[in-house]
Amino acid sequence: TFSLGAKASNLTNRGIVTKFPYSIVRHPAYISKVLTWWITLLPVMNWKFALGMGFWTVIYYLRALTEERHLKQDPAYVLYCQKVKWKFIPRIY
Repeated sequence: TFSLGAKASNLTNRGIVTKFPYSIVRHPAYISKVLTWWITLLPVMNWKFALGMGFWTVIYYLRALTEERHLKQDPAYVLYCQKVKWKFIPRIY
């Protein structure tokens, strides 16, 4: 969130952020938010929480894909994607 600053928005391209952690993965805000939720729920995890978290994990994954589809209309973002290959987890995905 601090890395994005005033450029944080919903599907509005306000420029490409390339400083850490966006220099490593393209969606660090989404992955850190989802991981925080999962880690917070681990001590009280049951099948209902797991199902709910699975739902929200898919929602945020689809949100990231939608965001990328919109941003790929910007040539600067396409270049950024070529430099930062990983969407969520370095060297994995």
